[in-house]
Amino acid sequence: MSINLEKLRELLKATKYPVFRDKAPKYQEYPYIVYSFISEDMKMASGRVFKYMPLYQVSLFTTGTEKEFRPIMKVLDVKQVTTSGVMSIVGDENDDTVTNFFIQVRTIEDG
Repeated sequence: MSINLEKLRELLKATKYPVFRDKAPKYQEYPYIVYSFISEDMKMASGRVFKYMPLYQVSLFTTGTEKEFRPIMKVLDVKQVTTSGVMSIVGDENDDTVTNFFIQVRTIEDG
């Protein structure tokens, strides 16, 4: 199902995790969600932009496991939002192992 950025934010906030755009505040407790713009495609009709299709990365930063990502996938699945598969990157922050579990979601905006 198509979704715009405003609705995507609403769904992410429904997970009860704190949600931030691009960067969380310093000393934010884990887990939390950060979403970021990646790229944008355009759908053209009659030589004009009909729809903009921004692609966003939705990340869950956690010291836990992939099970903490399930609430995100569940709220998106209920609304039939298409996503990429879940991927992860493990990092180290203040002597803690922090994992960034993430997906990509394409949104639709009017041209």
